[in-house]
Amino acid sequence: MSREILEQLFDSPVKVKLLKLFLRNPEESFGLKEVNKRIKGDARVCRRQMKKLENINLLNSRVKDKRKVYFVNSDFDFYNELRTLVLKSNPASREKILSRLKTLGRIKLAILAGIFLNAENSRVDLLVVGDNIKKRKLSNFLRDLEAEVGKEIDYVVFSSGDFSYRYDMFDRFIRDVLEKPHEKLINKLKI
Repeated sequence: MSREILEQLFDSPVKVKLLKLFLRNPEESFGLKEVNKRIKGDARVCRRQMKKLENINLLNSRVKDKRKVYFVNSDFDFYNELRTLVLKSNPASREKILSRLKTLGRIKLAILAGIFLNAENSRVDLLVVGDNIKKRKLSNFLRDLEAEVGKEIDYVVFSSGDFSYRYDMFDRFIRDVLEKPHEKLINKLKI
C-alpha cells in the first residue's frame, strides 16, 4: 500500500505544487479556482491531481458556501513525515530567484529569510532594496514565487534612499531582519 501512495504522491510537478500548498497551509481550505490561481496550474490537470490526492486520503473535501473546498487530512498515515519533508525542502531555487530579481530594476540588496530558510519567527521572507523597480514585473515575480513556494510571501521593497535612512537610524524592522537568520542574494550595499 505505501508503494502505491508514493507513486501517487510524486508523479507530477503540479502535484508537488499542490503538496506544498496544502502542507504549508494545513489549517486552510481552498476551492478549485483558488488552487489554480495559487499554483498557476491548468484547471483540468489540477482537478485530476487533486482527485488522486483525495483518493489516497491526503486531501478531504466538503461543500462550503455552495462550492467544493479541499483541505489536507491531518490523519493521513504519512502526514507528519510528508509535512516535514515539504517544510524542510528548498521552497524555491536560489538561482531562479536571483535571475528574476536582476530583471526587476537596479537591485542593490536582496535578502531571503523566513520561509526560504525554514525560520518561523522572521519578520519578512524577502527584502528588496533597489531603484527603478518595475512594479508589474515585481508583481508577476511574486505571484510566480508564491506558486512555487505554496505560501504567500511576506515581502518589503525599499528604495535605496529609504533603506539607507532606516539603516542609519537603526530602524527596528531593519535590525530584526539583519539580526535573525537570513541570506543575502545580492549585496551591493556591503551590509
